[in-house]
Amino acid sequence: MTCLICGTPYQSTPTWSKLFLNQLDSSTCTRCFEKFEVSESTIDFTDFLGTPYEGAVDSVFCLYTYNEPMKEFLHQYKFLQDVALAKVFAGNLQQAFQTREGIIVPIPMHPEKLELRTFAQVDELLNAAQVSYQQLLVKTKSETQGKKTKMERLETSNLFEAMSNIEATNYILFDDIYTTGATIHHAAKILKDAGAKRVDAITLIKG
Repeated sequence: MTCLICGTPYQSTPTWSKLFLNQLDSSTCTRCFEKFEVSESTIDFTDFLGTPYEGAVDSVFCLYTYNEPMKEFLHQYKFLQDVALAKVFAGNLQQAFQTREGIIVPIPMHPEKLELRTFAQVDELLNAAQVSYQQLLVKTKSETQGKKTKMERLETSNLFEAMSNIEATNYILFDDIYTTGATIHHAAKILKDAGAKRVDAITLIKG
């Protein structure tokens, strides 16, 4: 096999998860994969207390930290449009979703940005992990949120709208990166206001 990141040949290492749980291979050599750091940080919702978004999100689980190798990966994947890299974390994402119950909802891109980038990076991560999901949200604002502070993002009118009726059940939002948390909280509030019982979130990266 050829590593998707460094391009060198490698042999996939057998593990119990791959053998008995059918965990997907990362298509990445051990040397490259070990450069990614597992996130152990706890998400603090203190900044959302007293705002309209208090209580919108019940929990957030992030798989990895935003270290330099992850920064390079994300740039290659999102901005250089190397969609094949969606397979790198397929097994880990598959495992993360198997341990949680709820309807999985990817954070959508605005149609203008989707046309520019040519593929929905969040959806492709789920597709590579063979995780079923439902498109229940549409992004209504196209302005870039990355340069705004957390408070500026929270003061912005909600970024999303629900595309269909929301059931009184559990939902799991999925995004590629959690930075200020505003995007996840915007999406969760739409689901909660529409009747969702519980909204958790999983992201690949904690920024």
